[in-house]
Amino acid sequence: MSIEVNFDKYFDDLVQKSYDPFLQRAIVRARTAYWDRRNKNFPKLKYVEKWCEELRGIRRVAVDKILDYVKMAKDWMESRGIEVHWAKDAAEANKIIYDLFSSWGAKKVFKVKSIASEEIGMNEYLEERGIKAWETDVGAVILQLMHGKAMHPTGVSIAVAREVAKEYLSKFLGKDLPADPAVLTRATCDWVRKAVPEADAIFSGANAIVAETGEIWVMENEANGRLVLAQPKPYVCLAGIEKVYPTRYAALLYASIMPVYVTGAAAIDNITIIGGKSASNDIERVRVSPATGSDEIHVVFLDNGRTAMFKDPDFRIMLTCLKCGACLMDCPMWNTIAGYFGEHVYMGAFGIIWTAFTKSLEAAATQAYTCLLCGRCKDMCPMGIDLPRLIKRIRQKLVEKGITPQQLQVMAENIIKYGSPYGLA
Repeated sequence: MSIEVNFDKYFDDLVQKSYDPFLQRAIVRARTAYWDRRNKNFPKLKYVEKWCEELRGIRRVAVDKILDYVKMAKDWMESRGIEVHWAKDAAEANKIIYDLFSSWGAKKVFKVKSIASEEIGMNEYLEERGIKAWETDVGAVILQLMHGKAMHPTGVSIAVAREVAKEYLSKFLGKDLPADPAVLTRATCDWVRKAVPEADAIFSGANAIVAETGEIWVMENEANGRLVLAQPKPYVCLAGIEKVYPTRYAALLYASIMPVYVTGAAAIDNITIIGGKSASNDIERVRVSPATGSDEIHVVFLDNGRTAMFKDPDFRIMLTCLKCGACLMDCPMWNTIAGYFGEHVYMGAFGIIWTAFTKSLEAAATQAYTCLLCGRCKDMCPMGIDLPRLIKRIRQKLVEKGITPQQLQVMAENIIKYGSPYGLA
């Protein structure tokens, strides 16, 4: 796949974004709310750092056996009536998902937010073929109406100003709403409650999949996940292979850590665990399945560059990344341009590596040269990933392919010629 790298246009766009008053206002509000909540809750959770250290050790060992754990989860799922698929790339994942939905005659699908579905461009792929995939998370609904870019991996619209959200939601819901987060959230959730039962099929990502039991864990705060997954409709789950945890205990550590790093909260509000198709054993202990839940469940394990990451000794550590987005909240660039720090789905420092492997090295080029290499992301990362070191490695690969901004080329030439990046000056 050939991608043209236009550094000048990208950097010009970033300058424009840095002067956008609505974006700047939203970034300050989001960052302030996050740090206020986190500073209040972190001291109360005495074991968070211990949990991080323990999970870090589990994840780093588990990376070496990631494909074995995927196989283990697959075997358990199939024993419980879940059909399992493997998608080597985005195109294959989209085709599998489309074929499933079309086989059920689905025209309207309701989703629980999934960054993996954004990675493969699933919504757009389905819509081009006559299937509308509706988001149900408040932020994801706003972004869908805007046709906008995600601002954060777990809070996709946190840098969308309330004044902007008001305009899109008012138009969509057909009433003039105030620029009040409480009112906007309530109005969106009311629409979700009424709309979801109209689904022909349902879809989710997975926060975690437990290898030893085959369980799918979906974590969220709004209860939209619980609402969607309670519908007795055919269900598809898309999960990157890095979402597989060896044990329930490891998944529980993850569930305990994530709220603090994602929103600054002390705990997640809702966890839905799906261990198989619903069943009843109430008449003479005879198992009857399905009961009141989905009569078909399909899990699509997504590779899309992840096995290449696994095979690379420099980058396999990224498979331990939780995609919590904590690294962004103290990042100087994110705090200036939010999710525009990167042109694709994965933004910020962690997103440079994920973009390079899930899209292409060229696709990560502009993002890689935006990073300041200040190291704050490493300090924030619960898994202790040395992102600046990995970003330098990405830059090295880009230089080897002759992909660098013109300004850097001039500076390098000046150093060689004059011993200073600024030339004779």
